Amino acid sequence: MECDFNCKELNKYRADCPYPALKVKRPNKRYGNLLLEAYGGKYSETTAINQYVSHNFYSGDNTDLENAFRYISIVEMHHLDMLGDLIRKLGVRPEFRSSKQNFYWSGCFVNYDTEVKKMIRADIEGEREAIALYKKLISQINDEYVRDVLRRIIMDEKKHIEVLSSLYKKICNSNIKPHRPGC
Repeated sequence: MECDFNCKELNKYRADCPYPALKVKRPNKRYGNLLLEAYGGKYSETTAINQYVSHNFYSGDNTDLENAFRYISIVEMHHLDMLGDLIRKLGVRPEFRSSKQNFYWSGCFVNYDTEVKKMIRADIEGEREAIALYKKLISQINDEYVRDVLRRIIMDEKKHIEVLSSLYKKICNSNIKPHRPGC
């Protein structure tokens, strides 16, 4: 499946407004280190990407769910790229780690459920945790350019919750039998 970042299908999985310019008022290592949590911490874009990729393997014959996992992961990759650019502009080397917790990203942060309802619930919870993290970062960072990017990312995360919640309701009200390993 070929798609550039502006394709029509992808637009269903992100908010309908442009992303702000990726710039900062001035380098600020404290702000850059704060952003590392969203870049490579437990509830980071790195975790979200890997979780959606993992969950996509178990979407079964549900094309809507498969598309949601695939395209949401692409939107999350864009978030990761934007954060990395901001972190670098703030004067910090982008690394997959949490400066707050002082640990590097780990695959144990990913929810590896294979049952569809559990996967979707975990993904919705991950989006909620990400939104809470971004709101906290907005309150800690006094750079309006950075805050604008974080606010725009929150809009996408809310869109993901909307899409996933709709799919969850649809799955609960249908007889779709998800692929289950070993069956």
